[in-house]
This record gives sequence, C-alpha cells and structure tokens, in this order.
Amino acid sequence: MNRALRALAVTTLLVSGLCGQNQKEKPTTPNPAASDDAQELRMDVDRLKVLLNQMRTNLAFVQSSQSPLKHQFELEADAWQLMIEQMDRRVKAMEERKTRD
Repeated sequence: MNRALRALAVTTLLVSGLCGQNQKEKPTTPNPAASDDAQELRMDVDRLKVLLNQMRTNLAFVQSSQSPLKHQFELEADAWQLMIEQMDRRVKAMEERKTRD
C-alpha cells in the first residue's frame, strides 16, 4: 500500500506541476495566432490524458481494504477527467472558430 500511495502522490504532484508549468511557459506578449493557442492547449490535454491514465493505473494497486483512501483517489481521478473533458471542448471550439475565419 505504501508504494501505491507514493506513486499516486508523485503522479498528483506531476499533474499539479504540469498545470503550473503551463503558466510559466506562456510568453509575456499576447500571441495573435489563435491556432497556436489551440495547438498548445491540445498538447496540454494530451499530456493530461497520459497522466490521468498513469493515475488510474496506480490506483489499481491500492488495496480495496483501504476503501476510503481508494475512493478519494478515484474522486480525484474523476475530477481530472472532468477538467480534461472541459479542455477538450475548449480546444474544439477554438478549432471551429479558426475554420470559420
């Protein structure tokens, strides 16, 4: 169990770091090309999907005897799934606007 908890903690930190990293990497001047923004957001979504899959894989190693702890990790994974779906919708909307222009 200890190993699974550490793995989940590391994954959570990686995902948190990824979100913070996006803010640091953005240029200070606004980028007029919306396609670049959509492309960057798409890459972020793809990385988040990989990390979420890793979280769910690690979750499989948490024993069911710790059901409150396992349930908490399941809730966190579900929350990240919602965020990814929301970001996917934003990317699709940005891409649709680009094709209309």
